[in-house]
Amino acid sequence: MWQLILLDWQKHHLNQSLRSFVICIIVIFSFSIFLGNGGHSFISADDFFTLLTILNNITFMIFSSTLLARIIIREFHQKTIQVLFTYPIARKKLLLSKVVLVYVLTFAMLSISMLTMQLATWFVQGTMDLFPDYYALDDLLRDVPFTFTNACIMAGIALIPLLFGMRKKSTATTITSAVIISFLMNSTISNEHARWSLADTVIIPIMLAILGIGIAYLSFRKINKKDVV
Repeated sequence: MWQLILLDWQKHHLNQSLRSFVICIIVIFSFSIFLGNGGHSFISADDFFTLLTILNNITFMIFSSTLLARIIIREFHQKTIQVLFTYPIARKKLLLSKVVLVYVLTFAMLSISMLTMQLATWFVQGTMDLFPDYYALDDLLRDVPFTFTNACIMAGIALIPLLFGMRKKSTATTITSAVIISFLMNSTISNEHARWSLADTVIIPIMLAILGIGIAYLSFRKINKKDVV
């Protein structure tokens, strides 16, 4: 499995995605800082990190769809997957390695980016008047479990576009569905007293994450019994 994942990494030149990953972090953080540049634009540090989390989730769920499109959907669309299926390796194992690669990369990007921005916030808060309270290292450590849990769930939800992409073997459909899903999951409804989003209802994201993983499995469950068309 590890060798297959490594081969896909090299085949699709995923090292180049690291630069895009860094750029995404810089853009998200800079945009959030820009919104708060007027001084105490955020009620609290939690308010600021809620914005960061929303932008981070949307960005890397869409980023994940580009990985799905490149690593899986495009190979079916161009029928280059048929070459892989001639190798003496189980088809399910080949496709499972691709799904695992996308999931792990998405989880890593969501986690590392959020931790990086939290650390950056702690570092620059003395010079940026973003929120009235102080964000301490203890607060950062307190947020770590949520950061990893959120990344785990969102990485699962990010697999749902595979359902739409595999139906038409279309990279555009995969990415478009990811845009819609990411915005629906992270959009908020708020008034002066409260704010609500689908992501706030714990059971819904968990169910969608399970659905995403299930879809990933069902997409290649019968691959041994049918030809690629």
